[in-house]
Amino acid sequence: MAKPKEPLPKVPPFFERKSAPVRNKVDTRGMLSVATMFVSLATLTGSLLGGAKLVFDIFNEGLAASLDGLLVKAIVLGFAFLFGWVVGLASIRVFGNLVYPIIIHLYLWVCLAATSVMYLKVIEKLYIQRYDSVHFWAYLTMLLGGLSVLICLHLLIEDHDLRPFAIPLLIISVLQLFAIIFRYVFTSDANGIMLFGDFAIFTVMVSISALMLMHLGVLRPLRNQIHNWFAQNGDSNHNGNNAE
Repeated sequence: MAKPKEPLPKVPPFFERKSAPVRNKVDTRGMLSVATMFVSLATLTGSLLGGAKLVFDIFNEGLAASLDGLLVKAIVLGFAFLFGWVVGLASIRVFGNLVYPIIIHLYLWVCLAATSVMYLKVIEKLYIQRYDSVHFWAYLTMLLGGLSVLICLHLLIEDHDLRPFAIPLLIISVLQLFAIIFRYVFTSDANGIMLFGDFAIFTVMVSISALMLMHLGVLRPLRNQIHNWFAQNGDSNHNGNNAE
């Protein structure tokens, strides 16, 4: 005789599962973005302030005091700027910092203003013709350095347009041309040999400004190389975070 089956236990239709405790995850990417921004900003600011001090010393005839000392200062400032620039690239391209490009854009206008003032000061020095060959090369190097800083900051920001920054430099170049005409045509004490220095500075500045304004894509290969390199590192970094 079959044994009667026992009634099945009553099972409630739903069970409440205890949720796992939520762990407070640290946003490592965000922390690195902020940290690299502050490191880059501090280093760039220090190097630019040091460069302004170096330019001020050269304009105040400090160049003749110690050429070796000035060379060492220039190397130190260049290394500091390069370090800050690379860290800034990492902050923007790898860690996706959205605030730093806005700050760099402000620094671009400050750098343009400083370069423009320096250009006007060089025009004044050329006009009074009280400089030697060492000071002339120092003036040319300072102007090229200012433009190099401007271009490097420009490369930090993706899809940044450099053309508006060329307009003030072109206007100052026209002012220099008028100064050359007045100096060598309307004055009687001008030294004709100095004309080569005036033309050299004018040619360099107007050529670079024209290239910036025409937007011929001279910097495009370098920008693409930077973009590709950081895009690859950014993808690998992103995949690594997902694997964790």
